[in-house]
Amino acid sequence: MLKFLRGEAEQNCTARSEKYKRMALFAAGIESQYWLRTKPNEKGVMIVKTGKILMVLLMVALLLGQQPAQATEFGSSYYFPGISITFAPGLAPHTGVVGVEQMLFMNTKANVVVLGGRVETDVKSKVFLNVIGVTNTFKSSEKSDKTFQVGVFLPYGNVDVRPTISTAQGSRSISSSSTDIGDTTLIGAMYWKNGDYHYKIAETIYAPTGAYDRMNLSNVGRNYWGFDTTFAVTHVDMKSGIEWSIAPGILFNTRNEDSDYKSGNEFHIEFALNHHYFKQHYAVGLQGYYYKQITGDSGSGAKLGSFQGEAFGIGPAVLWTPPSKKGNLSVIAKWLFDVEHQNRLHGDFGQLIVAYKF
Repeated sequence: MLKFLRGEAEQNCTARSEKYKRMALFAAGIESQYWLRTKPNEKGVMIVKTGKILMVLLMVALLLGQQPAQATEFGSSYYFPGISITFAPGLAPHTGVVGVEQMLFMNTKANVVVLGGRVETDVKSKVFLNVIGVTNTFKSSEKSDKTFQVGVFLPYGNVDVRPTISTAQGSRSISSSSTDIGDTTLIGAMYWKNGDYHYKIAETIYAPTGAYDRMNLSNVGRNYWGFDTTFAVTHVDMKSGIEWSIAPGILFNTRNEDSDYKSGNEFHIEFALNHHYFKQHYAVGLQGYYYKQITGDSGSGAKLGSFQGEAFGIGPAVLWTPPSKKGNLSVIAKWLFDVEHQNRLHGDFGQLIVAYKF
């Protein structure tokens, strides 16, 4: 989700370039304001450290990939592809309150999913959610090297589902559409750094406060709790403007009591390679995700049992910070499309994010 960062120029920059290096960056999963703080470029090689971190994370993903994959209820879950990373997710936020409006778009399809306790085939789904939220960033003390953040978000939107049914007269598509309040999201995060590496550990809680009807094919709410733990690492080279970030996480789901369906736990890992143009007040990036369910579904509502489901997607992202707002306003647009998928709603995922620091 979003983070604002303030940039200070390098020591040999002029006063004018100091002014134009100020910009905001966004980090996925948590919305907050950052100022990107630059310093003289330190000599040294970071390839060894970077390689070790990436090697460990890639080994974890490969090991998980050897396990049988499963699919969740509805063929989707609380995890929205690409939600954990946009720009510089690990950098510590500046203290203060940030208001966020985030619009999420999904245009997906699947061969077969379980909806409302029924097996539906050849399913097409479109989702639009407008998520309003606020975050507060603070330090436990002035001397603390750790920064903390809490926030709450409430979605409102539309879910349109169109499965295909077979009759004596042939196959035909039916439609179900709902517009209502979704499930509340609560977040908490801690940030720290070690040299040029910035870290964040975050916990996201999804509370089932949204509209849900077991007999309805399209529900904005999911009717169960979710607990998503994510760890992010970010490195930004202030001289070149190049940033890379990676964020693995695990989402734990509880049982949907109405449908007696317990979705299995889910592993996800996101990555980004971004280029920041500080003087021009924008950044661009190539970002992506890998998703795999790591435990099977259970309950009488799991009509399909445990069947394979995973996905990999990639796409572009852009950040703009209008200079007239002095870095307090930031806008992000992002689009991911699935390259590989199996037994899961797959397609296109879009984000449009606007954040303002009060």
